[in-house]
Amino acid sequence: MELRIHDERYERADRATIRALQLEKLQTLLAKTWETNAFYRDHWRAAGVSPDDITSLDAFTAKLPHIRKADLIADQEADPPFGRRAAHARAQGGQLMVFTTSGTTGQGVEVHAQTRAEWRRTSKVSDYQLRWGGLEPGDSMFLCFPITLLGGGRIELVGLESYGLTVYPVGNYDVARKLELMARFKPNAIQATTSYLAHLAAVSECMPPAPGLKAIFGGGEGGGFSYLERLQEQWGVPFFNQSGATQTRVDHMHPCERGIGSRARPGMLHNIDPYFLIEVIDPETGRHVKDGEAGEIVVTSLIHDDIPLIRCAMSDRAVYHDPAYCDCGRPFCGVEIGTISRMDDMKKVKGINIWPSRLTT
Repeated sequence: MELRIHDERYERADRATIRALQLEKLQTLLAKTWETNAFYRDHWRAAGVSPDDITSLDAFTAKLPHIRKADLIADQEADPPFGRRAAHARAQGGQLMVFTTSGTTGQGVEVHAQTRAEWRRTSKVSDYQLRWGGLEPGDSMFLCFPITLLGGGRIELVGLESYGLTVYPVGNYDVARKLELMARFKPNAIQATTSYLAHLAAVSECMPPAPGLKAIFGGGEGGGFSYLERLQEQWGVPFFNQSGATQTRVDHMHPCERGIGSRARPGMLHNIDPYFLIEVIDPETGRHVKDGEAGEIVVTSLIHDDIPLIRCAMSDRAVYHDPAYCDCGRPFCGVEIGTISRMDDMKKVKGINIWPSRLTT
C-alpha cells in the first residue's frame, strides 16, 4: 500500500531523531512551566524534583510525578473556574478556547482551555489523521459530534477546517435529518463516535448508508476488533479511528493507511510523537511496559506551554507497541487498535482481569 506522507521531516526520520526532538521540546517545556505555573511547580517540589533533574526521557519517567483527574479537580476548586494551572494564560489576557469534560466518571467536571497559539498547534495534529485516511483539502466531511462545551465536536471542527475540508456540522440534528442531508450533499467522509456510526447504519434504509464515501472516522469510545470490522462492512469503506481526550485538547493517536489491520495483526494507533509524548506504564511498578504488553496511558503535550499537560495519567488501559510493530515504517510508537479501555472498567472473574469494553460481539 502506498504511504500517504503528511510531513517528511518526521515520518521519514529515524527513532533516535524523534526521541531527541521530544527531549529537546520537553526540556524547554519544563523550564517554562517551572517559571510560570505554580500548580506544576508545587507538585514537583513536593516530590523533590526540578527541571534540572530531567536530563533524559528515562529520567523524566522515573523522577517526575504524574497527575490525575483528582489533582485537576482539586486545582480548579481551589482557584475556580480554571485552576492555577491556567493562571499564566489568563494573565496574558488573550483568547481562550474552553472545554469541559462530561463528568461521567462521577469524579467531577474538569474545565480545560488552550490559548490561541496552542489552538493553532493542535489544529495541525489532525492533519496526520486526515492525510493518512485518504482525504485531501477540498473534500467534505459530515461532522456528527454536537457542538457544545464538550471537547468532542469543537476540537474536531477546528482540525477539519484547518486542514481545508468543507465541513457540514450536523451533530445537533436527529438521525433522520442527518441521513436526509447525507443523501443531499454526498460527503466524502463522516466523523462520529463509533457507536453512532453503527446507529446510523442500523436505521438507514439503504446499505451502505452513504455510497461514494472515501472513509469513515470515529472515536470517543472503546470497541473490540470485531466491532470495528463490522463498521467497515456496513459502510463499505475503511474505518479510521482516533484517540485523545479533553485534557489533551486534540486527538493525538491515529491509524496509518493500514487502518484497523487484520484479526491476525490488528492495526496501530500511531501517537503523533513530535507533538505528544506518551508512556504506557505498569500501574504496579511505574515502569514502561514492553512491546505487546498492556498498561496505563500517561500523556504529556509537547505543544501546550501556556496551559500545560505534563505526565497526566489517563486511567485508560491499552496494549503498547514500538514503531516497528507497524510495517509502514514511521518512527512513531503507539497502542494497538481495539485495546483501549477504562482502567476502572476492569472486572475480576475467577482471578482473571477482564475489561468488558474489549469483548467482541
